[in-house]
Amino acid sequence: MKEFKHLPISDYLGQAASDSPTPGGGSVASLVGALGAALGQMVYNLTHTKKSYLEHDEMTKAAVRSDFNALVRLQADLADLIDKDILAFNSFMDALSLPRATDEEKAVRRKAMADATVLATQSPLETASKSFEVLQHLGSLSRYGHKNCISDAGVAAYLAHAALKSAVMNVRINIPGLDDKVFAETAERACVALLENADKLTKEIELIVYNRL
Repeated sequence: MKEFKHLPISDYLGQAASDSPTPGGGSVASLVGALGAALGQMVYNLTHTKKSYLEHDEMTKAAVRSDFNALVRLQADLADLIDKDILAFNSFMDALSLPRATDEEKAVRRKAMADATVLATQSPLETASKSFEVLQHLGSLSRYGHKNCISDAGVAAYLAHAALKSAVMNVRINIPGLDDKVFAETAERACVALLENADKLTKEIELIVYNRL
């Protein structure tokens, strides 16, 4: 399978707009989350050499640098999820196309579909979790980022929040098809917690940014 994360943006957009089911919402959510992480890094890169930033104490600068390094990692993780989500979808479609003429074939098909549904749930759940991590590492950049690019810290938070909410929707569409009800309940609880915490964190970042505009 070609790696969608390496496509030129115009090609990715064309694929997303086409009649192909991939890349779908889960893949796009991962891309949006990766963009949020990238934009947060840009704020740091436009800030850390400025005189006003260098005047902060070493502990503050170390904390901001740690958040920047985390965003580098999260961008890579979310970029990988662009394709991981597509692989999960393809595994479900492959399972759906398995033969079912005999009882044995039906059992194999049911097992393959159940396994594929778990994968299709885990992938967007991971995207939601990683997107929340992006939000967690944007707070310091919204506080200490250079004023000329502080709006970009706000946009980064909006992107991470949108990615999280979009990923949760992709989790929830798969939950009814899960045979493992314990996993289904765990996934739903995780979604509820992620949404609640992300809403609060995004509002906090938004307030900080608007107060600095």
